[in-house]
Amino acid sequence: MNKISLLILMILIMGCNSGPDYILSDQNPPVTKERKAKIISAFFGLDNSLPLISAGLWSDAPGQDGMPLVFSHELDPNTLDPQDFLITTANGEKKQVDFVTLKPASEAFELRTVLLIGEYGNAPENEPVQIEIIGLLRSRDGQEIQGQKIAVTPLADGPFISYAEHFIIDEAYPYNNEKTGCDCPKDRTTTVVRTVWAGGIVATNGEELGHDQLENFTITLKRDEDSIKVKPFQIADLNDNDNNIDLCIKEEGTPISVEVDKHIVIDPNGDRNPKTSSSIVSRW
Repeated sequence: MNKISLLILMILIMGCNSGPDYILSDQNPPVTKERKAKIISAFFGLDNSLPLISAGLWSDAPGQDGMPLVFSHELDPNTLDPQDFLITTANGEKKQVDFVTLKPASEAFELRTVLLIGEYGNAPENEPVQIEIIGLLRSRDGQEIQGQKIAVTPLADGPFISYAEHFIIDEAYPYNNEKTGCDCPKDRTTTVVRTVWAGGIVATNGEELGHDQLENFTITLKRDEDSIKVKPFQIADLNDNDNNIDLCIKEEGTPISVEVDKHIVIDPNGDRNPKTSSSIVSRW
């Protein structure tokens, strides 16, 4: 494991030591009930590579695999259990999940990424190829996700955007102006576009995303019958080692899609992203 990967994992795990103290937002946006809750990505992030320090998260974690799953909706933490998931490898083996957590993406409005830790097959000859939801996992609005299946992104593939949403920072939003996970500046931001990646990411130099990457993000805004393409003026929700990255937009309009150039970020395995894009839904 390279130094960048180890640093990311060390900080991630230290942030998880306090147990499942997930932050539930005061409101669950009613618009979510109009959309079907589903699993939208499964990412084979690390193969037999969790370091010794991961014992702080789970005593048997060192040397195990790490696999984040992203869902279309926030999940009900009370329904999350290792027995909710069944993994199939390339050779047809069935693997039970040993440990699950919603950390480090555990802030309000972020509870849609589940990290699985265990032994789920080895790359490249017998990687995990499918995950099935077999337990009574539910979204926060009560939708059951049981029975859904999805293919697993191979270890060698780079990270991509799984989900994107837009919102405004109003009085009801749990605004964070601290260094860790700091939100877009209120006085300059018209709209926030939150991108949820298949796995945790940093810039290719191992640093947090920042000014140097602004031109690599393109957001399409809808204005009446027209559309324009804009760049974020700032990237936010950083330094918390999760897979949520916020793009701060100053122009007026409704965000409808986001695109990122290739080879801008890396995952904990050191893999670079392909060119990636996503439609953007409204949180509200």
